[in-house]
Amino acid sequence: MERVKKAFEPAFLRRVFGTALPIAAQFFIASAVNLIDVVMIGRLGEDSVAAAGAANQIFFLLTLMLFGINSGGSVFLSQFWGTQDLRNVRRTMGMMYALGAVLTAVFTAGALLAPRFLVGFYVHEPSPVTLGADYLRIVGFSYPVTALSMILAMVCRCTGDVSLPTRASMLSIVINVGGNALLIYGLLGFPALGLRGAAIATALARAAECLVMVVTIYRKKLPAAAGLRELFDIDRDFVRKYARTAAPVLLNEVLWSVGASLYSVAYGMLGTAALAAVQIANTAIQLLFVFTRGMSNACGIFIGRLVGAGDREGAIDHSYRFALLMPAAGLCTGLVMAAVHPLILSLYHVSAETILLARTLILIQSAQLAFKALAMCLVVAVFRAGGDTLFACLLDTGTVWLAGVPLAFLGVFLGAPLWGVCLLIFSDDLVKVIIGLIHLKKERWVKNVSAQLQ
Repeated sequence: MERVKKAFEPAFLRRVFGTALPIAAQFFIASAVNLIDVVMIGRLGEDSVAAAGAANQIFFLLTLMLFGINSGGSVFLSQFWGTQDLRNVRRTMGMMYALGAVLTAVFTAGALLAPRFLVGFYVHEPSPVTLGADYLRIVGFSYPVTALSMILAMVCRCTGDVSLPTRASMLSIVINVGGNALLIYGLLGFPALGLRGAAIATALARAAECLVMVVTIYRKKLPAAAGLRELFDIDRDFVRKYARTAAPVLLNEVLWSVGASLYSVAYGMLGTAALAAVQIANTAIQLLFVFTRGMSNACGIFIGRLVGAGDREGAIDHSYRFALLMPAAGLCTGLVMAAVHPLILSLYHVSAETILLARTLILIQSAQLAFKALAMCLVVAVFRAGGDTLFACLLDTGTVWLAGVPLAFLGVFLGAPLWGVCLLIFSDDLVKVIIGLIHLKKERWVKNVSAQLQ
């Protein structure tokens, strides 16, 4: 009972919300951009929705892998910032930049050179494949600036500036919405480019967001304003020690993202209407789940700083508080989504079948959000930020590949309906929560990895 009181005491909640709300605002803006994209594209028909959804699966894979790079770096960034070690903050940035450059080079080459092949993994009808390939070929140009924006945003959050990424994202949504209106439908004399217009608007919005981040950081000389010499003041020993902790995180995100992408492959085997419904439902859920994601990021920042400062008991105390607070936030999010989903679905101009499928998925996923929030808290915010990256990797990827993916394809093979496949995929988070809570109570996840690099 004492832990419950601590988790919901006003002073603690003010600290959490003070960090979580600006982060959540940035996530909300990004999700709103995605929602607006899907709604505006939805007026072009189900083929366009499915095509954009399939093409964006490649971007989804990229962002999750970049999240792995950022999460691996954030373990060190938060802990180094906890001791005001700016030199090692910037050396960590150098490692993140190098890994991000290699990753985006691969994805950009794939998007530009083999878009039909990549989109064909997720949709199989000729029209969505052609539309999706055109879309992917254009947005592929934005991948490098997206990587830079994501890394800089993570550095800003870990060093105490959570407002700049939010302001940059706000500019991005304005450009994206305006560009969509002009280029999808041909308003104000612009050419009506349809789905290609949406891709151009998205690429321009991402470029503008990155430009604002870079200019502001270097003009104000924020902690992320590092020179090349500071970024790459690294030696073999630093790389080896960094990789020991960061590699499991990156491997975690690569394996998890591929597994999560296979969920879309399974859904796609159920038909274009099913894939379009999944795209609509996931976009709607993510729009409201952003606050929980913001809290998860705040939790990771708090715990990373406490571990870096050597406060083991404080880190453990915070982990229990967040393990109570996060599911409560997920439950509230689910209830709100269940209440407002008719309004969201009314924005789409798709078939009645697709709307019915999307409604069913939204209600099922709304009921799962408390578990999903707790799973996110345990893996990303507690174990990973606390330094136990290997266990976080094994737990996160193991549940996807040993439970979620096999059961999803088993459901498709046995002829389960879309909602049945969705319930089978939920086994991923359910198993994760059970094992994660057991590991949390053992309290062996606190590891000061930043001390190894100093």
